[in-house]
Amino acid sequence: MTCKKLRLGHIGLLLLASVILLPGSAGAQQPDTVKLYLNYLPHRLTETSGKQYDLLLDVALSGKLAQVPRGAAPLNRARALFLGDTGSCLFPTNIMGLDAGDQTATLIASHPVDIVSLRVYTTTNGASFTSLSDFDPYRVGYIEGSGSIHGLADAEKFYPIPSEEQLIEMLSLGRLDAFLGHHPDTALALEELGKPDALRVSPITLHNIRLPISFVCHDNEPGRAFVAAINSRISDLQKSGQIRSILGPHAELAAEAADRDEKPEDMIR
Repeated sequence: MTCKKLRLGHIGLLLLASVILLPGSAGAQQPDTVKLYLNYLPHRLTETSGKQYDLLLDVALSGKLAQVPRGAAPLNRARALFLGDTGSCLFPTNIMGLDAGDQTATLIASHPVDIVSLRVYTTTNGASFTSLSDFDPYRVGYIEGSGSIHGLADAEKFYPIPSEEQLIEMLSLGRLDAFLGHHPDTALALEELGKPDALRVSPITLHNIRLPISFVCHDNEPGRAFVAAINSRISDLQKSGQIRSILGPHAELAAEAADRDEKPEDMIR
């Protein structure tokens, strides 16, 4: 009799534990709670700068979204962590720029925050150019981990460099003839170096590569819940105009993109 009572007691404890651990219980992870991996960007997202994307995250991930765990890593590492974890999202990024292969169809994106474009930078006394093919591809640099160079001719020959500062220095020292830089990141780097006009930059984008930057999640219940919640925050920031004060004068806001008069036939090829 005693043994039966003990067995029933154990069964009762197991049933109680199963109730406590049900997804809908108070201690369980809520549907909109995902892990947020972040692309470390020296001039826009470091988790400590208090400006640019760091400030955007502090403002947008408030209230209930403040509970979302987040952490930054270099581009390639953050991408690998995100693609290998279906309970996560990634920011700032673009689905096509992720080059995720078959996984692309299983990803969803939030409303765009801003637009990042790919531009060609040379020294102010460098030779004029009309095409990227005017340069020796082995002497063209780019930011290591960039997803925006996929599909460019000779992209595999370009020189990967860890930071904008190093790209700027190598160009100034004559170790590169040109580099492919992200705008506004490169503009911010030049500004912080006190050299805002030190380089010649193509006034229009390369191959019309202009990437809407969003929060990208896996297309499942937690991912969809997070996207719905963050979309509401993004819309509020856009309507109030606060997003401009957060991202600064160099940023091309998604809401302004339709007003640009660049045409595909005008782009540098």
